[in-house]
Amino acid sequence: MSRLRAQGGFSIVEAMVAGLILVIGGIAVLTAVDTAARSTFRAEQSQVQVNRLQEEMEAILELPFAEVALTGVPVHDEDEANPNWRVQGSNFALSRNGTGLRPMAYEGGSLEGGGTISGAAVAPGPTEFESGDVSGEIYRYVVWLNDDTCPDALCPGAQDKKRVIVASLLDTTAPGGERLYQEVHADLTDPAAEFVDNALPPGEGGGGGGGGGGGGDDEDSAWQFWITDTPCNHSARQPIVADHPTHNTLSTCDKGLKTGGTSGAPDLMFTEAPELDPEFPPESQPRYDYADDVEPNENPDQDKGLQMQVPSALSTGCLPLSLGGLTETNKQWKTHRWLSPEIPNGYDIVLEGNGTLSLWTQTINGATHPGKICAYLFTRELNLLGLPVDTPVVNLDDPLAGDHFLHEESPWPSGDWTEIAIPMHFAAANGGAVHLLPGIRLGLAISVHRGGTLPGAGLQFNYDTPSFDSRLELETNSLLPEFNP
Repeated sequence: MSRLRAQGGFSIVEAMVAGLILVIGGIAVLTAVDTAARSTFRAEQSQVQVNRLQEEMEAILELPFAEVALTGVPVHDEDEANPNWRVQGSNFALSRNGTGLRPMAYEGGSLEGGGTISGAAVAPGPTEFESGDVSGEIYRYVVWLNDDTCPDALCPGAQDKKRVIVASLLDTTAPGGERLYQEVHADLTDPAAEFVDNALPPGEGGGGGGGGGGGGDDEDSAWQFWITDTPCNHSARQPIVADHPTHNTLSTCDKGLKTGGTSGAPDLMFTEAPELDPEFPPESQPRYDYADDVEPNENPDQDKGLQMQVPSALSTGCLPLSLGGLTETNKQWKTHRWLSPEIPNGYDIVLEGNGTLSLWTQTINGATHPGKICAYLFTRELNLLGLPVDTPVVNLDDPLAGDHFLHEESPWPSGDWTEIAIPMHFAAANGGAVHLLPGIRLGLAISVHRGGTLPGAGLQFNYDTPSFDSRLELETNSLLPEFNP
């Protein structure tokens, strides 16, 4: 009997398996390429938006004072995501939550002392703009303010100062998603008025403009902090050069950068937005992993930003600001803190009790499940022993939450980075305004809520890049420090 000769080639089953492997590999490659393209596009969007807002504001500030008025009254929009939602009749709300209404300066509007405004040169919009593949709309507003640095004898009435607000709303796109609108403010005083010097030093009644604003008035302005990947023992943002383990942010700034179970400096909140890294072309900006010591079981090389785990089974909610729960392990993976620079001498910054926390987030590995987080806003000072004393604000909208702000979504954003907004309405523990005095730092902490996030293992957050400009915006009418490094 002759021996059967071995047959060459693949069987049908082997060919199907090989094809399936190729398909899976191709999907993984396409997913990575798609994620990189989305990040690059968002970086381009952010840069275009910043540049366009600056150009629009500079053009308005070059106009004569009398011409800085709207050519017509903008129309109210029912969508809270649209800047025109803040328009109420002939008034505009200086705050995103609809508070701080001020009368607009517009063509035909009444002037104190008689007469009407004429020669207005600022079109309210929306005006469409396009730069390359980035497009959106520009909205412009001008409101009247009362300048408290000029006495009524010289500047009678409440029309001796104007505030210009320029907002940019980007078009929703597949690669960029839906972006929150951005805005800038600037104050203009009437050059025809004769002003007197304000002899009061900062923090003793002089008042002041907010972030980007000018001199003293009693109106609220936005004070913005961008959260960074830099420990707070630095006075300004430091370049990010590589993936790294989770920063342990559970001690004080003087401890410096620590990882693992050693408590170290919280990360820094800073008043300047992240910029494009000049070492890389705009279309190839790097993205880094801020927590490469806690990787997902699947696709561990694809996660970026900060991963935060849910607390242990012994907790049903978030880790409290006081870091209670002696049985909780690896707390650095379950709560993260940021601190502003110290308030310098001569300042008493009063927070008006309204703010918004904007975070870029998604689930881990594109999993589909609910998500819930706790955000803490607090002040920090050091006692005589150098130990931190953290005092959280009180959540006025949710008495049950007390010292934190809850945000939940079901399902939580997955498969792509999404920007969420957490409104904050708060007061000090005594019910009054929050004061930031010299030596005090403003703090932010976030933790994942276990009961509202299961069956997920945690959530991830991205920040400190032009693509993912997670930030805290607070209202104040106080003179603000520049925090120069």
